[in-house]
Amino acid sequence: MKRLMLAVIAGLLAISAFAGPVSASRDFGSVYANDLVYRVFGNKANVPDGTGTDPFAIFTNSEADSQFGVAEFAPGTIGHHGGRWAIYRATWTNGDATTRVTSWSDLETRAANDELVLIRDKTADFRCPVLGNPTPMPGA
Repeated sequence: MKRLMLAVIAGLLAISAFAGPVSASRDFGSVYANDLVYRVFGNKANVPDGTGTDPFAIFTNSEADSQFGVAEFAPGTIGHHGGRWAIYRATWTNGDATTRVTSWSDLETRAANDELVLIRDKTADFRCPVLGNPTPMPGA
């Protein structure tokens, strides 16, 4: 019985030694959705070109402080598919490139007003889960 307990403890220690560094090494990023900041992390899942389902904009020429990507959906939003992103490139044209955009609706409004253009980039689709518990925007 004593040997069994020692074996179980040794096994648990071995598992925690391998699991600890894996979770500690995960790199997190940020994304805006619905005027909130969400944490995200990369995932090596295969997402074939053009199969992304949720719109996600990446700025090509933003000069705004803390301009993260902008997602249309976040956890709990109707229509969210868990972070399988359809990528758009957002490029300021006539608008103020120092403006921070924090929601998809604001992005669409600015595109409709010819302040920026949104171009679908099917070759850039990827998977990146968005975590719950959003935080207020920086500087808000």
